[in-house]
Amino acid sequence: MNCKPLPRRPAPFQDELLSSWLARLADANYCAVPELCRYLGLAQEHPPEMLADLASVDVDRFCTTLRLPSNDLDSMLLKRRKEFAVECVSWSDFQKCRTCTSKQPGISLRHWRFSWSLQCEVCGSELVPLRGDSEGLAQPPSGLRRRAQEGARYLMIAYRQGNVHSGRRMDLTLQVAGVLAPKLRHGAKFSQSRLDRHSILAAINLGMTRPLLAVALVMKNDPRAERRLRATFPHKRKLVDRLASLVGDLPLRSVRIGENHKTRSKKHPTCITSSPKPEYLAAARQAITELGATADGGELLRVAESILQTARR
Repeated sequence: MNCKPLPRRPAPFQDELLSSWLARLADANYCAVPELCRYLGLAQEHPPEMLADLASVDVDRFCTTLRLPSNDLDSMLLKRRKEFAVECVSWSDFQKCRTCTSKQPGISLRHWRFSWSLQCEVCGSELVPLRGDSEGLAQPPSGLRRRAQEGARYLMIAYRQGNVHSGRRMDLTLQVAGVLAPKLRHGAKFSQSRLDRHSILAAINLGMTRPLLAVALVMKNDPRAERRLRATFPHKRKLVDRLASLVGDLPLRSVRIGENHKTRSKKHPTCITSSPKPEYLAAARQAITELGATADGGELLRVAESILQTARR
């Protein structure tokens, strides 16, 4: 049976989820969302968000009733890669754009569901947690934000390309981060704390660029970290042995995942208990000469590490 097109049809916004648009359609036509779903021939009483939710639906009839081109339907639905090891698409709204929601309350855009999205693609505003408190809304340090943006870029590219190898590497990175800092587990990608979310994305960046050095620095300052890693990853014994060997060559530094030097506790000051080796100092001086004394610490560390590896060959 053909259904008459809805009398009132507010146009969908750019990148708006189908579920968000159907909720606005129900409101514009003075009916409840479950009632609209039944009228459209949906098996469930909640709006579809995945293409699989429309498996038993006559898509042509569905689009005709909504006066929606069938080509536009795919762009309003979420797609999940089951073969990708890291969950990147949230099952519910967890962040929003204050600018867009102030213009249209209750709207939900598709890219807001992605774990790598930190800025609104429509207006460019920074996305904020949906239900974050004052602590969760606190602005992360600038250095952490830069590393999180790089980690988000790695995650987005790997997911869109369906890179299974990168997905497994990121999954291992998140497992290690969860052992070294329990609050940074897989779910932190959708956390209502901006600090935790930026920290887990920064961890992905480290895992894709210099994973051994990042883990070794944490192990150097936490005597129990090696034991936890061995218990969690018994099949990675040789890798943990390699990390333990690297730890012996590092000076002691009070560094914790996601921490910035401005927010460190006075009880845990940065300290060095042993003099660094001359080759480390030479690499550091050369990196400072090349990049300048005001360069980002992470970039200085990357260049110094490259110089050190070249000198050892």
